Amino acid sequence: MSVLMDGELESLLREDLPHFDLTTLYLGISEERGTARLVARSKGVLAGVEEAAAVYEKVGASAECLMRSGLEVVEGSVVLEARGGAGALHAAWRVAQALVSYMSGVATYTRLMVEAARRVNPRVVVATTRQTPPGFRRLWLKAVLAGGGVVHRQSLSDEILLFRNHLVFAGGRGLGEVVRSLKARVGYKRVGVEVGSLEEAFEAVEAGADYVQFDHVDPATLRSWVSRLRSEFSAVSIGVGGGVDLENVGDYAATGVDVIVTSAPYHAKPLDFTTLFSRQP
Repeated sequence: MSVLMDGELESLLREDLPHFDLTTLYLGISEERGTARLVARSKGVLAGVEEAAAVYEKVGASAECLMRSGLEVVEGSVVLEARGGAGALHAAWRVAQALVSYMSGVATYTRLMVEAARRVNPRVVVATTRQTPPGFRRLWLKAVLAGGGVVHRQSLSDEILLFRNHLVFAGGRGLGEVVRSLKARVGYKRVGVEVGSLEEAFEAVEAGADYVQFDHVDPATLRSWVSRLRSEFSAVSIGVGGGVDLENVGDYAATGVDVIVTSAPYHAKPLDFTTLFSRQP
């Protein structure tokens, strides 16, 4: 199922086709019937094929997903087939191909991070942030899920996560006092706190925090801190974020944290796809 709404599809298409497709128009081929096949040129994890199909259907073509998001593709895999007039096919193909290419890049990088982390710590969760390119959050988050990751927070409305920047406006109250105040107000909802030291982590947990997330701590130091924190608070959930990518995710997984928070998949290289056309007799 596509996560794109009708207006979003129109906006994506309008960006590439503000008026007319001059080439197709002057060639006089708009009504000629044909088929477009979206083909992988490299190995990876597929994402966005449902959105690509919706793009084709929006311009009046028919489209069939031959594979679904989350499946692995290899060079030569045909993931989508669309049929319609040449005008419709040319209006849709670049937008559709770009969506699959970028989203599959995110999904592939996510899968690689998850696999690298779980080779070391089978129970660790790789979670991505809400720091997606503006306007593309739902697409990028869908790609993360296709790659086997989870979403740390979809938006500010999801859960409570206290940052140092919040404390700037806390009227001089300390971290522990702010956490106790939040716990008293929010009822059953979890309270998470970003911390930069073991001392801050102890202060937050002693005040009732359910989750602490260490920020920009090197793996060797983090391993020691996780061990000391768990020795006194075995039930607390522990995460780490800041600078975690495919190169070091295994090191962070080995520290014993529950959650690794990252934005690295959003900067992944797009997976290579091409679109092949054929004319219907």
